[in-house]
Amino acid sequence: MVKMFKAKLERTSVPEIHHITLGGYQSAAVCAPPNLTNHPGTTTPHKLFLASIGSCVNIIFEIACGKGRIEVLDLTSDITGTYETNGETQLSSFTDIYINTKVTVPEGVADKKVQRLFEIAVNTCPIGQCLEGSCVKIIENLEIIHR
Repeated sequence: MVKMFKAKLERTSVPEIHHITLGGYQSAAVCAPPNLTNHPGTTTPHKLFLASIGSCVNIIFEIACGKGRIEVLDLTSDITGTYETNGETQLSSFTDIYINTKVTVPEGVADKKVQRLFEIAVNTCPIGQCLEGSCVKIIENLEIIHR
């Protein structure tokens, strides 16, 4: 089965600021990282990239927990990317992406089962799978809280 996803980019009247529309409803102004402080309310392609990986993992993880009959009481993630510039070529890229996730589940749920479902989510996220074989390493950490 083939699915098509769409995003629309339009240049704004401000140089090097573009407006992105996602799915026809959500939108954001996007600029290069050095311009971020000069343009409040904007984001960068870098942050959108990290958010796409993190949201993909979280959604798959929540679905997997539901199928595993584990109630998710809370779920948050901090995604951080190490972005390096080669001194010789001046080419830049992410080298590591850290996914630090906290999940709250009811008392009595086995940590081992929750950890296994999280690993499945990380390993099956289609956005993260695009990085398979690249120089980018995904490093995940899961903190399980029982309530």
